Amino acid sequence: MNKALTLALAAVFSTASIGGIAVAQETTTTTTPMAAPMAMTEEMVSIIVVSEPLPDDGQTEVPETYKNASPETISSAQTEIQADPALMDILVKKNVQIENVVGIQTAANGGKVVYVK
Repeated sequence: MNKALTLALAAVFSTASIGGIAVAQETTTTTTPMAAPMAMTEEMVSIIVVSEPLPDDGQTEVPETYKNASPETISSAQTEIQADPALMDILVKKNVQIENVVGIQTAANGGKVVYVK
């Protein structure tokens, strides 16, 4: 009886380990390619002059970070512009001088809000 039980258990364990290997061999990892980023358009870039009053709509407010932008914030924004030729082209078309940019926020849709002094 012990011999039969030992043989049965050995058969179960060997089958389980082979099954595990077979599953591992059949399993493949697939990656879904990311969608290409949407091309930046002029409509996706808003320019806000921090020194001018904003519409009193209760929604538009210049963050304090950009009202009194630190040198690091300004440098980061200008570096981002230099790294993004499409954004640079749009700002040039909108007559924004890059050295006047004090901050950039990115919207969920990829659009940009550019704060200038």
